[in-house]
Amino acid sequence: MSRARGIRRVSAVMAVVGCVGVAAACGAGGSGSDAGDGAAASSAPLTGQALVDAATKEGSLTWYTSYTDTETNALIKVFNKAYPGIKVVTQQGTASDLTARLNVEQKARTFKADLVQGDASYIQLLLKSGALQPYTVPDRPTPPQSLKMPSGYANVDAVLTTVIAYNPAVLKKDGLTAPTSLEDLTKPQWKGKFSADDTAVNWYESLVGSIGADKAKSLATALGANKPMMSESHTEALTQVQSGEPAASIAVYGYLAAKFAKQTPDAVAFVNPNPLPSSPDLIDMVAHAPHPAAAQLFMDWLLSKAGQTAIRDISGRISLRDDIAKEGDAWNPAKWKPAWSNPSADTATINGYQADLKEAFGSE
Repeated sequence: MSRARGIRRVSAVMAVVGCVGVAAACGAGGSGSDAGDGAAASSAPLTGQALVDAATKEGSLTWYTSYTDTETNALIKVFNKAYPGIKVVTQQGTASDLTARLNVEQKARTFKADLVQGDASYIQLLLKSGALQPYTVPDRPTPPQSLKMPSGYANVDAVLTTVIAYNPAVLKKDGLTAPTSLEDLTKPQWKGKFSADDTAVNWYESLVGSIGADKAKSLATALGANKPMMSESHTEALTQVQSGEPAASIAVYGYLAAKFAKQTPDAVAFVNPNPLPSSPDLIDMVAHAPHPAAAQLFMDWLLSKAGQTAIRDISGRISLRDDIAKEGDAWNPAKWKPAWSNPSADTATINGYQADLKEAFGSE
């Protein structure tokens, strides 16, 4: 199963979010956007050889991540070529599950994790609960201006876009024209022939931000009237399209679609909606991290040119670094304007979006 889609199981996650008695107060970090000056919001971190020596002395770190085990194993192998004395232990899961787990651990003062990575909306929940501590990676991708995170938390490891994927062979067999927009899938010929995601709040809030709440709800309702299948994950949605049932999906990550389209071009193609629903993925340091120096070193590497190149080559994910070549058919802001999701949305707004989607897709 892939990482969480949008805000999965919002109510369950919200139930464990609250002040959890860690050093950072609830809502730690204040307000305002990350200044991007490379300075941590806490005491000055170690740098250079002093950081490497301290990290090597600690010897290990634990990373809570929604990357797949295959991806993390490959990334760690590259990291260990540069820093062989540091063991990286991973706990893999969906962003929602890891958020809930981390908050429970923090409340119990059972400090296991050093780093957590996931969709910005879940990182925002952890920030509000006091489960994180600030650290700004000095050489990091420039975060989008819309990412209103406090200083020390806007460490973007990748960008997730949501695209329309389809099976060219099935479209040819069924006499269907390839969709070029979400509106195309509201046409009668597409009834029951595509999949959607009734928990994809990030996708929906991107629509709200780009076309307005009324038009976004009307579009979601029109899509729902065409009886889409409900997908369980972005990966499942894509593999179903690849297998030919359904013929298309609006619940697929762009980087995955680009990878599959290269591997099986007869079975997978995709189109980027314009504006393009986009969500930043973040990595941050956990409050009371047992191995802070090793965590800092790994974060520094992961967001550096070397680390971001490894992420691109291993997973296909999109980097915001200017010195990393982009997958031209998956990310080109000059061609497809990003419609950024809002990780700072309050609980009532998020739950309202979830209710809109379930009503639109008839899954209440």
